[in-house]
Amino acid sequence: MKIERILVPVDFSDCARAAVRYGMALAERLGAEVEILHVYEPPYYVGDMMVQPPDAAAVSVQDYVRNQSEKLLGEMLDGVEAVADKRPRRVLIAGNPATIIAEKGADFDMVVMGTHGRTGLGHLLMGSVAEKVLRQCKTPVLVVRAEAAAETA
Repeated sequence: MKIERILVPVDFSDCARAAVRYGMALAERLGAEVEILHVYEPPYYVGDMMVQPPDAAAVSVQDYVRNQSEKLLGEMLDGVEAVADKRPRRVLIAGNPATIIAEKGADFDMVVMGTHGRTGLGHLLMGSVAEKVLRQCKTPVLVVRAEAAAETA
């Protein structure tokens, strides 16, 4: 099997940064394309509520969340694009992260993603997007653990 397209979902954590580095290094060796994906959960409970960010016009909470996600994604990838031969494609989608990642992963040859490695009560309360993706995704998934974030920093 040839790996030509790699999906790297991110949540802006150190684990996600490590996954981006792994994904980009792997893509460079394989000559593959990379897509960096952030899936944010839109705030459904707020209705038409507006927020007034400092020095900006009022926007809906949904637009604010999307704008902030877009900003954070750009900041996270600024350094990555400067060192990579191939620029990763950036994609921002609203929805359930595990579901969207697993569905989108079907269009790729590999998914490279980070995990916080929570166990016990933390895992029970927070769940694990990586675990859900592993269970749902039909594409091979490479999981980068939290410890790897410190080693690759």
